[in-house]
Amino acid sequence: MNVRVCLSTLLFTFVALLSFAIWAAGTSLYRSEVAMYSLCALVFFGLGGFALSPASPRQDGKSLAGFSLRFAAGFALYALIWSVSWFQFRDTFGEIVGSLFGLLGLVAIFRGKQASGYGLLTATSVVFLWHTLGYYLGGQTYLALQNRGPLALDLPFESKTITTLARFSWGLFYGLGLGYGLSRMIHESKPR
Repeated sequence: MNVRVCLSTLLFTFVALLSFAIWAAGTSLYRSEVAMYSLCALVFFGLGGFALSPASPRQDGKSLAGFSLRFAAGFALYALIWSVSWFQFRDTFGEIVGSLFGLLGLVAIFRGKQASGYGLLTATSVVFLWHTLGYYLGGQTYLALQNRGPLALDLPFESKTITTLARFSWGLFYGLGLGYGLSRMIHESKPR
């Protein structure tokens, strides 16, 4: 595996953990689910592009700013589509539809017209695959750590500690999955 892809994946995973910390800590900064998702998304808007930049062959300040702005705009569209789908259906169907169409928008905006390599549908499929693996592995770990689901674990910690750990585990796997998918897409895309 490429060092740049690994570094971007790890940095993006750190950003995901920062984002999920808002949920994990159960902070008083938000009073609704919509507000919580909005605050989590803000972390990705501000830091996600910078985290993914090592996977990009361009590293100067101007291109980094444009790269980060394209990511923020694409992630905003992804977050909006995913959230609308989730709040509409509140089930796996809503998560999958929101992820698919949200990631299509993210990839289309983030790649822009500058990239060659994977076509839009192929790039979206690769990102969707890794995102889905990370998201659902995180979801299963979240359940298992709370002694629920088919892989239930009975941990010897206080309930609040287990809940916090479970939420961070979801962020860890989500970050690894989406971070790797996006890093691979960026690395495979070459400037024209």
